[in-house]
Amino acid sequence: MRRILVIVAVLAVIVAGALYVLWPRQSQGLVLYSAVDYGPAVAAAFKQQTGIDVTLVDVSTGALLAKVSAEGHRPAWSLLWFDGDLAAAALDRAGLLAKHSVPDLPWNKTGRALIPADGAYTPTGLTLAGAFTYHATLAAPPAHWAALLSPALKGAVGMNNPAISGPMYPLLAGMLQQAGGWPKGQAYVLALKANGLHVYTKNANTLAALRGGDIGLAVTQSSAAWYTASQYPMLRVRIPDPAFALPSVICAAPGLSPQMRAAAEKFIRFAMSPAIQKLRQQKGEGDGNYWPLTKDVAAPKILPPLGSLSVTVLDPALWGPREDEVNAWFSKTVLAR
Repeated sequence: MRRILVIVAVLAVIVAGALYVLWPRQSQGLVLYSAVDYGPAVAAAFKQQTGIDVTLVDVSTGALLAKVSAEGHRPAWSLLWFDGDLAAAALDRAGLLAKHSVPDLPWNKTGRALIPADGAYTPTGLTLAGAFTYHATLAAPPAHWAALLSPALKGAVGMNNPAISGPMYPLLAGMLQQAGGWPKGQAYVLALKANGLHVYTKNANTLAALRGGDIGLAVTQSSAAWYTASQYPMLRVRIPDPAFALPSVICAAPGLSPQMRAAAEKFIRFAMSPAIQKLRQQKGEGDGNYWPLTKDVAAPKILPPLGSLSVTVLDPALWGPREDEVNAWFSKTVLAR
């Protein structure tokens, strides 16, 4: 009898576990993995307006992408929001994103050009990879990538580690592309190393090194560059020729129930509404410094007109799948001492 009771108890545990796994996660509302500063404000506003629960998982881009990859085809998320269409393209290629989730909006020319053909992610704003932040005392701030190799900047340039700082892989891909592609462009990156390149973990670390005088020029995401310069009057920002497009994107999970798919698409449309885009600019700290991709929203006043800049849009289908290979090469070759 005792043995039968044990067997029954074990079966009950197995059944309960199976029900837990199979029970629709959507019954708890949307689960948003967010690596953008304005994510919490938008999630709170959405819940207040619609009554739909949003569980927020607020992490860095690198941690977000690692978590999504680990979950694979059994995602615990409903929506992803982060900077970097190259990474989104790689997730799409792996079959981890829902197709045709992009809403019909008054897209501007740049926004429409950033929408993938299969609608697997929605571009929500544009920043740039590779902004130069420097001290106002720097006599001749560089305007081009080749200038970073000058003797005057030996040991003075710092950037983020693209293997850790998710938004910085597009910077590395852009540097490689403008120097001849992969693998030819490796020579330029190795020349940067030979000229004393410093590599830090994230934007905050690189810009802190600049403020502390450890380096004289920081190469970071444009949004972080302008935010930091607005806080420290001795710093200036220059956008090099060319800069590399770094859009933020929202993605929906595949396999959502019809009800949750509708809720996810409602969230995406909500995030792109004029009122919420203004909220994103106000509450986003550094991430709020983006160029809108719809015609009904103005850019923050701190940003120059996008048309005045030379911007290269990297091909996500080309560079997205190469991220692991390129980052591994950078870690093994550039970070090696």
